[in-house]
Amino acid sequence: MALCVARLESSTPQAVFAVLKDLRGNGRTYAPTPHDAELPTSLQAFIASDCGSAVGILFLAHGLLETWGAPVDLMGGNPRLPQDDDAAAIHTALLLEASAWIERERLLGLEVLLPMGPANLVRDKQSDDFFERLGFLRSYVTMTRGLKGLPSPAQERGDLEIAPAAAASLAELYRNYADATAQGEIELLARQTPDEHREYFDGLVDETLGHPASLAAFSGDRLIGFTLVADWDETASHLAWIGVLPEERGRGVGRHLLLEAMAACREQGSERMSLYTDVGLSAESLYDALGFKAAGALTYRWRVGDSAAG
Repeated sequence: MALCVARLESSTPQAVFAVLKDLRGNGRTYAPTPHDAELPTSLQAFIASDCGSAVGILFLAHGLLETWGAPVDLMGGNPRLPQDDDAAAIHTALLLEASAWIERERLLGLEVLLPMGPANLVRDKQSDDFFERLGFLRSYVTMTRGLKGLPSPAQERGDLEIAPAAAASLAELYRNYADATAQGEIELLARQTPDEHREYFDGLVDETLGHPASLAAFSGDRLIGFTLVADWDETASHLAWIGVLPEERGRGVGRHLLLEAMAACREQGSERMSLYTDVGLSAESLYDALGFKAAGALTYRWRVGDSAAG
């Protein structure tokens, strides 16, 4: 297939929807099709055509990782790679054109986000191979575990008390969150400004604080760690956050918190729990020890200066 790829000069909602309509006419439905209100600001759109009709679209938008300087790739609302060779060629052409534009604009790189949730809990090796050929590396890893047969705590609690996260004040939770992330292990959080850091935390809490598996660990009256959990659906829960103060690590606090959170999810009817973590993060050893397995990539990252294959 001969392909032509170009940046859409006008990335207004009207222009984008005109391309999506053209794609549907060619039998290439991108689902879910975004609504006007859902299109991000600072949008860039790249269109692939057979040098006549549109056959693919790729969106770039400053959003989740805006402070890192990397546009977030929405993959036209269709983030699972199609299986046929033509579709792979279209994705390749779009990604290469977007990468060239990013270099010209002196941005840092490109993030490709794959969907979370039950539909993508099986790791797709085809996606790994495809993105690696283009110079992308997996940055975040999705992990999952069934909630039957939970292990018993290997250590006594001592003075550790587990309570609902809502038992702590928002100020306590935020101080704990800020201290737990101060070492900069999580790149997304390390690159946020103070205002962005607080806004991100507030968003997490708004969506999770009332969940039965959102728990806080206290040593005496001191908050030393907490979890935040949300439900994907009636049978799947997601660990949105677990953090323990650096000076309290190594005594089993994270293990106790996560085991109790998993048990609470099971009591609510969840059959599995998922989470995502940076590749190489120290918490991966905890997740491995409790039976979580890698189950799909959340994000692939390409940085300016990395090689990209045609």
